[in-house]
Amino acid sequence: MNYWILGTLVLSLISPIFYTRSMLAGKAKPHRVTRLIVWLAAAAGLLGVIHSTNRSGIIFAAIFLGRASYLLIMSWIYGVGGSTRLDKTCLTIGALAVILYFLTGSGLLAVTFGIAADLIGYIPTFVKTWHKPQSEDPLFFSLETLAALFGVFAIWEIRVDILFPIYFTLGATTIVVLIYRRRLTSLFLKSRPADF
Repeated sequence: MNYWILGTLVLSLISPIFYTRSMLAGKAKPHRVTRLIVWLAAAAGLLGVIHSTNRSGIIFAAIFLGRASYLLIMSWIYGVGGSTRLDKTCLTIGALAVILYFLTGSGLLAVTFGIAADLIGYIPTFVKTWHKPQSEDPLFFSLETLAALFGVFAIWEIRVDILFPIYFTLGATTIVVLIYRRRLTSLFLKSRPADF
């Protein structure tokens, strides 16, 4: 039994509970376009690694597709966004990246386009979190960071299917930093020696 996969599974199942609780309390407001593109990218990612011999990569991609499906539904009920020019541009580019996967049929290109689509999908959330850091749940994204990092350890080979967990680790960490950036900046400024 690969304990890293088990850790990814547990954290991936627990983190949406905290995010849901935050949404129901009116605190977290997931971005609808981001969640839609993340779902499309997760679907493309699973299709891109489905023929891999590495079971860990397939399990990791399937976990994230299931989670993305649930969060997509919740974002349509409790989320924000979807009508700005940025939203429409990101959705169009993200959808094109997923379509390119279907046209190429290549596992490496599928993962590459899936990551590109996901990254483009997260732009509205990055912008929203920059302006309103309280609109995202730090516990959810911290658990997502750990789950993705466990996914890296589970695969732990230089293969196509390791790219998604590496990317998810960096993406979730970016959101956590954006949520806490004002506090981090304040701590940094306090720790600097006084200028003479």
